[in-house]
Amino acid sequence: MFLRLYKYGLLTCAREKMMVFWSLLFPVVLGTLFQMSFGGTMDSIEFQRIPTAYVVEEGADTSFTELLENLEKDSELVEVRTVTKEEAQRLLKEGDVDGIFYNAKADGITLTVTEQNMNQSILSSILEQYERTLSTFTNIGREAPQKIAAAASLLEEESNYLREENISDEPKSDMMDFFYALIAMNCLMGATAGVACALNFKADLSDLGARRVIASTNRFRILFSDLSAYVTMQFLYTSFSIFYLMYVLKAPFGNHLGMILLIAFLGNLQSVFLGFFVGLLGRMSSTLKEGISVMIMLVSSFLSGLMLEGMYRIVDTYAPVIHLINPASMIANALRSLDIYDTYEIYAQCAAGLIVLTILLGAGAYAMVRRERYANI
Repeated sequence: MFLRLYKYGLLTCAREKMMVFWSLLFPVVLGTLFQMSFGGTMDSIEFQRIPTAYVVEEGADTSFTELLENLEKDSELVEVRTVTKEEAQRLLKEGDVDGIFYNAKADGITLTVTEQNMNQSILSSILEQYERTLSTFTNIGREAPQKIAAAASLLEEESNYLREENISDEPKSDMMDFFYALIAMNCLMGATAGVACALNFKADLSDLGARRVIASTNRFRILFSDLSAYVTMQFLYTSFSIFYLMYVLKAPFGNHLGMILLIAFLGNLQSVFLGFFVGLLGRMSSTLKEGISVMIMLVSSFLSGLMLEGMYRIVDTYAPVIHLINPASMIANALRSLDIYDTYEIYAQCAAGLIVLTILLGAGAYAMVRRERYANI
């Protein structure tokens, strides 16, 4: 019985033109436009020295000056310009340097930046480590002067600001964030399929639902086969988009196809249950419920970085809790972690988050319909 109902569900999904367009054709078209727009920017990004201005006051401690010289010559981490205060401010304003180190006799070392990204974070880390080291040696010199030489030797062995190392064989590019978010959006498009499934289940919302109530077959058995069919078809559409991006557009997703498909399946499963939950809410029109599911999909995709470069990082900086409940962010972050890290901790967290959301939505939907009865329709 299940297999027959499942087959009919698949045939129904395949005939829904809107689902075919939005879940199959639209991601392919959008991915192609991304590739045409980005062009050669998909190449790997090489690290470059951080341009830094340095203002040192006469009579100030020269230890920080020596540190910057070592970082410039030995580690090749920074490119230091020793200038006046006015010249440094001009360079920072015009974007020629990423930060200014002020070495004042009275105030010590301070750092001035105009924004906060990777280079500014590295400069801030340099200053923080310098201050911690200076504080440590000051305490050692005051309490146990004879141990200063041993502490200096240990610090020299452990200090390493920059090490060039490949954590993946694939090139890295910020432009890949758009492709991660595109796959996430493709997964969330299953919400419209979930709404359709709910409308076909509710006897007071559709004629098909009314016929199923009076049919001899248990309607929950029909519901399970429908949900399985919608998840299967949505997963097939998403898988096609992933294969197209990887093997036709040559987007560098790495060598984790199985794990990419797994997170896509969990994303499809969650999105169908999300749409099913929305479809069961009240007696709103089908158009309104579809609109709500589309709005959720668009907002979720926007916060994951699909429409605006760097949006994911902005949200992660100022409202990281959003990523814990945003399914598109979970999918995109799981894909990103496969490309960046050599461990699967973040991937597992994102996968677990999608599973928890699916369970909560499924439990909420079941609570709404488990004792539903119709006196008349």
